[in-house]
Amino acid sequence: MPTPQTAARPDDRRPLPPPDRPRSLRDTLAFYGVVAVLGAAYLGWGLVAILLSYVMPPRIGAPFGRKAIGIGFRRLLRLMEQADLVEFDLDGLDALRDARGLVVAPNHLSKIDVMLIVAHLPDTVCIMKAGLERNPAMGGGRLAGYIPNNAGLPVLRRAVEALRGGANLLVFPEGTRSPDGKVGPFHPGFALIARRARAPVQPVFIESNSPYLGKGWPIWRRPDFPLRYRIRLGEQVMVEGPAEAFAETLRRQCAEALGEARP
Repeated sequence: MPTPQTAARPDDRRPLPPPDRPRSLRDTLAFYGVVAVLGAAYLGWGLVAILLSYVMPPRIGAPFGRKAIGIGFRRLLRLMEQADLVEFDLDGLDALRDARGLVVAPNHLSKIDVMLIVAHLPDTVCIMKAGLERNPAMGGGRLAGYIPNNAGLPVLRRAVEALRGGANLLVFPEGTRSPDGKVGPFHPGFALIARRARAPVQPVFIESNSPYLGKGWPIWRRPDFPLRYRIRLGEQVMVEGPAEAFAETLRRQCAEALGEARP
C-alpha cells in the first residue's frame, strides 16, 4: 500500500506557542462580538437555505449552497483575524485550490476544523452528524447536499456519487472531536468510500494551541488569546488492500506527523 508522507517546511515541527496575551476587556468584547456574528450568520443563512432547498433542484442548489458556505466561512475567518483573536498558518491548503474528487481526511480537534478546510477547498461535501440536518442553523448543509452519517450503505452511495461528480468529500476518520487533542482511532468508512470511488485520499494535519471548541467546550466559553492554527498536507494516496489496514496506517502517520509517539 502506498505510504502518505508529510510535506513539511523546516519549522513545521515546532510546537505552536501557547496563548500568551494577558486577559483584557478588549479581547472579551471582540470575542463575544465574533460569537454573535457567527451565531447570526449560521441561523440566518440556515433559514434562508432551508427555503431555497424547497425551490432549487439539487443539481443547482447543492453547488450553490457549497459555494455560499465556502464564502461565508472565509469571511468569518477573516473577521476573527481582523479582531486579532487568531493567527492562521494555512498556506498548505493553497495546493488544494483547484482540487476535484478528493477524499480529504483530517484529524479532528474542534468545530473550527470544518471552517478551516471548507473555506479553502472548493465544492466540498461533508459527512455530518445525523440529526444536524434538522437543525435550522444547519440548513446550509441541507441545501449543500451534506450527507448525514445515519446509515451505512446510503452514506457510501451518496459519497461515491459526489466524488464521481467532481466534488470533494470532507470526512473526519476519527468520527468525533478528540477529547484530549491526540489522534484517536480511525474508522475505515472513509477508506471504503475512497476505494469504491477510486478517489485519492488527502491526509490533512491540523494543529492548534488551544482546546477551544474541542469536545465539551461550548462556543460562548471564552478562551485565552491569541488562538493559533496550523495546517499541513500529507501526500495523496490511493486505497489499496483492506480498508481497516489503510485506516490504521494513516492514523499512525497522522500521529507521527503531529509529533505524537507511536503506540
